[in-house]
Amino acid sequence: MKIISIKSYRNGYTGIFEEDDKYVLFNFSKNGKLKKINKYNKEDYVDYNHFVGMMSKFIPYGSFLKEPVKIESITIEELDRIFSKIK
Repeated sequence: MKIISIKSYRNGYTGIFEEDDKYVLFNFSKNGKLKKINKYNKEDYVDYNHFVGMMSKFIPYGSFLKEPVKIESITIEELDRIFSKIK
């Protein structure tokens, strides 16, 4: 799994992670609750850049990471670590 977009908000993070066959828009609260808001099948996009271009209409382009970050699982510690590197 890779984090490709992340943004901090008062109670946690929102962003997009990439799995083998899909992209997932998520919210993750500081109390550890993951909410998958929407899923996007990779087969619906030409490539990663096409997906980012389409999503940039709804999510600020600056929220996307220059390089996706590989993680084993979504935890508050992992998201804190990633977000601290991009601030």
